[in-house]
Amino acid sequence: MGPKGKGARDVSLDGPLSAWRPRQLASEGPRYLALVNALEQDIADGRLSDGDRLPPHRDLARELSLSVGTVSKAYQEAEQRGIVSGHVGQGTFVRRRSAARAEPPPRDEPINLALNVPVEGGETQILSQTFSEVMREADLAPLLRYHPHGGIWQHREIIAASMSDSKLTVNPTQLFLCNGAQHAIDIALRLVAKPGDNILVDTFTYSGFKAIAAASHLNLVPVEMDDEGIKPEALKEAYRTSGARVLYCMPTLQSPTARTMSLARRRRIAEVAEELDLAVIEDDVYGFFFTERPVPIASLAPSRTFYITSYSKCLAPAFRLGTLTVPTDHISQTELLMHASAWFVAPMLSEVVVRLIESGKLEHLLRERRLQALERYRVFLDVFPKAAKLQCPAFYAWLPLPREWSADQFAAAARGRGILVTPRIAFAVNDGDPGATRICLGAPKDVVALSDALQTLREILVRHPVNVVSVA
Repeated sequence: MGPKGKGARDVSLDGPLSAWRPRQLASEGPRYLALVNALEQDIADGRLSDGDRLPPHRDLARELSLSVGTVSKAYQEAEQRGIVSGHVGQGTFVRRRSAARAEPPPRDEPINLALNVPVEGGETQILSQTFSEVMREADLAPLLRYHPHGGIWQHREIIAASMSDSKLTVNPTQLFLCNGAQHAIDIALRLVAKPGDNILVDTFTYSGFKAIAAASHLNLVPVEMDDEGIKPEALKEAYRTSGARVLYCMPTLQSPTARTMSLARRRRIAEVAEELDLAVIEDDVYGFFFTERPVPIASLAPSRTFYITSYSKCLAPAFRLGTLTVPTDHISQTELLMHASAWFVAPMLSEVVVRLIESGKLEHLLRERRLQALERYRVFLDVFPKAAKLQCPAFYAWLPLPREWSADQFAAAARGRGILVTPRIAFAVNDGDPGATRICLGAPKDVVALSDALQTLREILVRHPVNVVSVA
């Protein structure tokens, strides 16, 4: 066949080439969006039909006095909107929504009561303002240099002072800034344990600790709990049968059970640790929920306790800044492990925390967190009034289950109703059923959504588990 005449319409097996040109492009806004909007309008008006092949990028760019990059970006945006489809070596084709292959509507996101997150509040605005203050500084160079492995010394002094009170004195030489509490736990374990060692933990323990232990090839030894957490005599028995030399515990708002040890219990645990020569890793990331923090075990047994806190829990999950306070004879080895694992934490984060401390904004955010937790916990108790009362509300609670329900059955039934709750495998150390599960209260957007989700869980529990699970 000879060459086509000027202006002839190109026809291929893949669809006709449209002579389309937009009737008018909006004068405001990005040019590529104006082109996409004009294309979308012409498809809606019927000027373009399903299967029409659009002009090549270069040709349309020349016709409209646009750059090829602008037309390419417009075609890419149109494809993301689902109004065209591109095929390598063939071109770009109109894909009318009415003619497009029918796709199932997107499923609603499940309500996540399994993930322990803080309620959204004023933290985003306050953090944005504080980061902006730091970025406006005339000279950022000091924050961009190498620093000691434990963090900038001035930051450590200020943070240590803010952590200290009549119950605990934190020496900045013993304080190391870490990439969140998870990093701090990992460092502490490396200081006191080696692969194959046994570690004493609550029967139901923090899922993140289970992950670190598995990755480090450590064996977890469950210690029987009561309403306050680890039982001292059970701790001694587990030590005798396992030979473990390390205890990991959360005396305050233990995860997942939200139980808090009394002062008498803390003293007894500290005495047993001294008696058995145990190293204690104390995870106190939720202590901030108390207006007056309970006495840490670190203040009762300072020579053997590795004390951990976290700003990620009270500010925002992605704000990865935690603290690890170590006994004095572990300072050098901690510096080595910090060097090996992270060198040092991002100074921008510790600079922001220091400014929040000095401005009083951190305390403002902590007060907000306590009020949010109280409001959400009241909603939980309204729906489940027989649940054990917490000494202090947090963003999670421990829900006892009827005897006919296992934790796994309940999690499966809740999932069938579009609600995620913490699965037993996340926190259980042995195969026994806890007869309860953790319910996280922070994720729903408001207390109405939270109440609706909790009401659904209550509806599930009044039915027989076999019937519910078979439906799910």
